[in-house]
Amino acid sequence: MSSLLVACKTQKKLNREKSVELEIIYDSITAGYIDYETLLIKSTTNYESKNKSIKLKGTIKIQKDSIIIISLSPGLGIEAARIKFTKDSLFILDRFSSQVTMGDYKFINDTYKVNIGYEDIQAILTNELFIYPLDKGIATNEEFVNSFDVRSNKETLDLYRKTDQLVENLISINTKHYTIKKYIINDIKNRRNLNIQFEDVYSDEFGNLPKKIFVVSSVDDKFNKIKLNYSKVTKNKKLNFSFKIPKNYKSIVY
Repeated sequence: MSSLLVACKTQKKLNREKSVELEIIYDSITAGYIDYETLLIKSTTNYESKNKSIKLKGTIKIQKDSIIIISLSPGLGIEAARIKFTKDSLFILDRFSSQVTMGDYKFINDTYKVNIGYEDIQAILTNELFIYPLDKGIATNEEFVNSFDVRSNKETLDLYRKTDQLVENLISINTKHYTIKKYIINDIKNRRNLNIQFEDVYSDEFGNLPKKIFVVSSVDDKFNKIKLNYSKVTKNKKLNFSFKIPKNYKSIVY
């Protein structure tokens, strides 16, 4: 009985020490978030799949925790596509095909085999912490502290967890600035992978906002690659978030 009590006390102490360490890491990461209400980001976007490769200029508008609008153009001021994300829905305006696809985030899961929502997309664009998958009834900080293990080395702090649904998360943190360098998400059961890498950060008034984002999603032998390069960022400017759908466009409800 004495041995059992000692073992229990030791385990509780270790668990508490681990929780405190993760709380400190979480606070250090979030302290570097960019403080903003709106963001206007000019970018270039390279998209690549097994059968397609496209280079586009882009404009990203974000109203924090509310709406994201992305405009894509091949050049010469001609808009090819416009995408709107809200908390519970998305709209994809394809000007070349004169059609608009609208629905909820199940569209992304079915099309790209990645189950993400508005909060995840906003977090990726601004280099904030996100956990995949995250039970929407649980706060991010609570899930972070309770589910991750710390694996550190000299240059990075690696945080790892594996869910009951056999989804692995690996988050690599730069130990100097506590910026997120990389996500590796491995859905073992469904043979899905999502890798996200961030390079360079603006610092100063733009916090840990990245200058380059590389996203690769893959299922079996199919893949999608997106490279974002931020060329200019403006924050807290009054922005127009209008999203007009021409009357003659074909509507596809998903």
